[in-house]
Amino acid sequence: MTTATIENQYQFTTEITAKGKQQNSDGWAMTVGWKLPGSRYHLVLYGQDWETVEGFEVGHTATITIQQGNLKNNKEGKYSSDFFWDMESIEAGGEIVASEEVQAPPKPKPTPSEPRTGSPDQPPPNPAALGACHNHAVDFIVRGILPLPEGRELVGWVRELRDRFYRDINQAPLMPLHYCYQHNEERRQGKNGGWGHQMEPKDGSVEKQAGEPYAYCIEGREGWRVFDGGH
Repeated sequence: MTTATIENQYQFTTEITAKGKQQNSDGWAMTVGWKLPGSRYHLVLYGQDWETVEGFEVGHTATITIQQGNLKNNKEGKYSSDFFWDMESIEAGGEIVASEEVQAPPKPKPTPSEPRTGSPDQPPPNPAALGACHNHAVDFIVRGILPLPEGRELVGWVRELRDRFYRDINQAPLMPLHYCYQHNEERRQGKNGGWGHQMEPKDGSVEKQAGEPYAYCIEGREGWRVFDGGH
């Protein structure tokens, strides 16, 4: 594998894929469809002055110049991602040209009917979290953990995984202690101090037949533990 040469400055034209407020400050965070040489993840830029990115929205194309900054903690400087990168300039427009640095095609611009800002019961997505879910989706595909299904188009599969990670994992509420993630059931503490939840009868019925023992899923023990319903 050839190690990519690390330049002190890069200029590229790319699409803005996410933009919003930083989680822990009032500054902005913006994800673009471009990767540092040798990196698997799309570049995320940060700043404090909102006027710098005023007018640049998701789906817009921009020409950006970044300058190499300080070396990150516990990094040796072998890779471009070992450094912080400062945005020197950003200009609207430009033509996206395929190159070694552009490792993925830009995502298509949304149609007018596609929701972008959420609804009253669904707040707008967090750009930083959505970008992280997108990176995880691409990583899982590349590693073969969630490969592209036969007959599916790559961009659609990436977006589906990204949305599922965001809604079902990133935004999922915190479950109570002792929760059973295997059966999606809340465990309760028994008289002996253990935690478990009752299993449905094997025939799928809701009610237990007369004389049939109860079956429980017990925390910390493999398999099912059966208790006599008469005791």
